[in-house]
Amino acid sequence: MSASSQIISLIIIGFIMFRFWPFSRDTAPSHKPKHDLSYEYDGNQDTTEPETHRVVFGALWTTVYGYPSSGGVLVLPFCNGVDLSFLQLARFKPAERSDDPVAEDQHCARMRALGAWKFTSAYEYETMDFFHPGTLDKKMLVVTAWPRSGAGVWVFKTPMGQGYKKGLARVWNALDMDERCEMVKGLGGTFYEDPAKCPDLEL
Repeated sequence: MSASSQIISLIIIGFIMFRFWPFSRDTAPSHKPKHDLSYEYDGNQDTTEPETHRVVFGALWTTVYGYPSSGGVLVLPFCNGVDLSFLQLARFKPAERSDDPVAEDQHCARMRALGAWKFTSAYEYETMDFFHPGTLDKKMLVVTAWPRSGAGVWVFKTPMGQGYKKGLARVWNALDMDERCEMVKGLGGTFYEDPAKCPDLEL
């Protein structure tokens, strides 16, 4: 085979490899979210499905949702057994929102007592870090501890992204509310004899 024939053969083989390997000339799949979130989010848009989940067990923490009759959604991330007991929720079973507006408002009142965040929708909360990176880290995390005696409330607050500096995770290790009170007090929390006077809680 002449040199020119060998060159032509190599060009043909190269073209075939480029055309069919790895089965397409498309770029490799990216690690984008399962749902396309690249469009601009409109907080007033309708969601495709009604928001009904109340307790969601994730890979690292448990999140509780509430749907007040006044509108919007309450979100309480990082829930542990003490929180779920206070909220009168099962610790190991997912739950859906109540069909009874009165019962749902009562659930939301208990969530507010634990410092729940408020959003226009669960979708806004769940996609906030995508559309506005770093926003959740700046959001104020309010941790409350209610003595079983019923006397007042201990409150500690910090930007969520700064909690690690004070070892906030120790609070989640408390076995009951009284033990949590001691932890919150140790972190420099504030005690309110009248919980209604706490500016960080919407009771």
